[in-house]
This record gives sequence, C-alpha cells and structure tokens, in this order.
Amino acid sequence: MSEPLPENMEVPPAVPENPDDPAVRLAELEKDYSCLQEKYLRLQKQSILEKISIETGCTDPAYLEFCAGRQGIDTGDPEALRGFARELSAHSPGCFNARITPGSSAGSSVISPPSAGQDEGFYGDRIGAIARSISDAPEAVGR
Repeated sequence: MSEPLPENMEVPPAVPENPDDPAVRLAELEKDYSCLQEKYLRLQKQSILEKISIETGCTDPAYLEFCAGRQGIDTGDPEALRGFARELSAHSPGCFNARITPGSSAGSSVISPPSAGQDEGFYGDRIGAIARSISDAPEAVGR
C-alpha cells in the first residue's frame, strides 16, 4: 500500500491518456477561449476607465476604479463612471487636476481690460496709481 504524499509536495497535473483525443483538445480550447474572453473584458473596462480618467482630469485611474468598486459602480458603464468621477472630484479633489481659469483671479468671471479711449475703470485706477508712484519715485528719493 502506498503512503500518502506530504502536504507541502505538489501533485502534478493529471495527464490525459490520449492527448490527441478531440474531446480533450476541445476542452483545452474552450478553457483558452474563456480565459481570452475574461482578458478582453478586463482590457475593455481598463480602456473605459482610462478614457474617463483623462476626460475628468483624474490623475490616478486605479484610485477611481477602487472607489467605484467600493460604491458598486460598474466600471464597464461609461456614463455611470463619468458621473461618479465628477462626484468624486467634488469630494476628493486631491487626485484630480486643478481647474485653472485664465487671468489672475481664481473665479470663473474674467474681466477684460478696457480698450483705449474708454473709462479705465477697475484696472486703470490701480495701474495708473502704480505707474504714477514709479514715475514719482526718483523725486521722493531726492534725485
């Protein structure tokens, strides 16, 4: 009678009696096909995830995938993922690109400078005062 194998020893995979048997070959091909289908679906979800990350300005697609998974959002659904990414950017802005607007203010309304001949308004008062103080500076120093 044979003794049982030690627990740390691996059992070699079963070798079919006839490897050229069509049923064995078909089973192998079906297994390979299912693995390729899983890989294709994984790559498709990864592509959607990266595309949405670029659109929404997410700098870490893995974090977006992690958070979406925790919330039960399907990463294969672009619309659901896009909406979730916008929501996440409001709550966790650290993993998203900064939204920068042109001009010196951080606000969304940009005031255009006045054109020549018009009332200088907001910009003219400050710029004019600075220009006068610079032109008067040598006189104040005593030159």
